[in-house]
Amino acid sequence: MKAQDIAKKLGYPPNARMLIVHCDDVGMSWEANAATKELLTDGIPTSCSVMMPCPWAYEFMEWYKNHSDLDVGIHVTLTSEWATYRWRPLTSSPGLLDRYGFMHRQPQAVVESASAEEIKKETAAQIQQALDWGVRPTHIDTHMGTSLACLDYAEAYVELARKYNLPPMLLEPEPKVQAELQAQGYDPRLIDLMARESTPKLSALFGAAWGRTYEEVKQGIYRQLENLEPGITYLIIHPALESETMRTITDSWQQRYWEYKVFMEDETRDKIDELDIKLVSWRKLVSAV
Repeated sequence: MKAQDIAKKLGYPPNARMLIVHCDDVGMSWEANAATKELLTDGIPTSCSVMMPCPWAYEFMEWYKNHSDLDVGIHVTLTSEWATYRWRPLTSSPGLLDRYGFMHRQPQAVVESASAEEIKKETAAQIQQALDWGVRPTHIDTHMGTSLACLDYAEAYVELARKYNLPPMLLEPEPKVQAELQAQGYDPRLIDLMARESTPKLSALFGAAWGRTYEEVKQGIYRQLENLEPGITYLIIHPALESETMRTITDSWQQRYWEYKVFMEDETRDKIDELDIKLVSWRKLVSAV
């Protein structure tokens, strides 16, 4: 369904600027979980997704059982990118493993090594793990874009989304999106696959603005909000509290903490209201289809 039609069904003007502020990488660490819990209950974000192979996934899903009205999806995880903090797949899939027995660090290494059947098996296992833990995810999306890195993977991703009745994160292949996907080297047949799906699709997708200071990050995000176009935008953040553990895991620890802070600020909420941006969730979008 087109964004304009969804907007009208939700009672918004057809040219409404709808926004999902989405927390990625939940389950990666306690710090990511703690920041996301606070953001979903007291902050601005309307969605998150969990990395099921990571050690803190279970803790977050236990919390979700008592907050089951929130948007919590599966962040299909097929890579393990950090230098010394690594994880393994849930399935026995040799193609998903690097020479150290962990998931590959980059999507291209996965494409060169893992079969579509291994990808499908691992993706299904991650969704099923959540169900076995007693929670119902609201959607699926993809860590580092690996599930969409080649056509066979994308077909498995969409097939499993249908099987489990979960909306997959996909873009509406309008001309601008098509041009961007082609420029990034995506298989042109992926555009046809996206076009065939009847689930809610995104008009735009991007990460939070980076900066060298907190004020730079905040003002960069505000410019992103000001420049939103009509449709459904997916603004991805990677929030985490600051700690020595996060400093050890990733050089991006400071950015992650600043993203958490920006989306806890009343000033940010006021900015969104001032711009007449409509905050939506996967649950809300699905209700309109």
